[in-house]
Amino acid sequence: MKKYIFIGLIVLIFGGLWYLYQPPIPLEELKKEYTDEYSHFIKLNGLDVHYKKKGNGFSILLIHGTSSSLHTWEQWEQYLSKNYTTYSIDMQGGGLTSPALNNEYSIQAYLDLLDAFVEELNIDSFYLVGNSLGGHTAWAYAANAKYADRVKKLVLVDPSGFFDKNREKPLVFKLAKYNFLLNNAEYINTNSFVKRSLKEVFYNDDLITPQIVKRYTDLGRRPGNRQAFFYKVQQMEAGKESDLHKIKCPTLIQWGREDAWIPLSLSDIFVANIPNNKLIIYENCGHIPMEEIPEKSVTDVINFFEE
Repeated sequence: MKKYIFIGLIVLIFGGLWYLYQPPIPLEELKKEYTDEYSHFIKLNGLDVHYKKKGNGFSILLIHGTSSSLHTWEQWEQYLSKNYTTYSIDMQGGGLTSPALNNEYSIQAYLDLLDAFVEELNIDSFYLVGNSLGGHTAWAYAANAKYADRVKKLVLVDPSGFFDKNREKPLVFKLAKYNFLLNNAEYINTNSFVKRSLKEVFYNDDLITPQIVKRYTDLGRRPGNRQAFFYKVQQMEAGKESDLHKIKCPTLIQWGREDAWIPLSLSDIFVANIPNNKLIIYENCGHIPMEEIPEKSVTDVINFFEE
């Protein structure tokens, strides 16, 4: 009897380890599925950076959030590229771009990469759009005297940069604080965390298709990306309200009323401190309006650009 119990325990242990084990997907395999004729790769600040360029006209730069990729902007790009040139960028540790050298994910590191991109492609002036952490990157860039004159209009989509201490953090952000998970992150099965996170960032769960789940899961498994997520969370910074006063360009702020990650109440900080801004609140929408209500949200952006 003891023999069978022991064998059963061994089976359970190895079965559990098998379930929890999920190796990275080779980069070349991911490139085959997640690049197209608009994709380009360039070397910037020691990183292999993936970006997509579409359309013709005045330039628009699109910056994604913490655990996302440039693919979050695909539906917006269909509209924007009709009259503009869109550049969506995989930032360090996101999508198909290399993880950061020395595991540095400070806001300044993001600004340095964005500036290197602009310099390399000779983009003199542009509209700048960012969601979540990409929103923090965008407003910090527009507030920096070194770069500010390049940004002609700014769009912040549920931007980060400030925290509600009374709001409970999402589970994945809590877990990212533990170094023992960080050290094994590259081989941890993240499927359940991806699904849970998508249910948090979408208000309407019916919009979370198997294709969306697969995209977020696959690109999270780019070698280095799962560990990069832990470093990003551990290095999250609070912005300064005084910096928002330095933003010179007209600014559109978009926010999903049901955002479970960055609550609508934090929009008050941006509205009160950015000199020339307009706030649009979307009912029954979560953290990523460009994926949840793409047509409505991008129409408002186009109208803002054409004012």
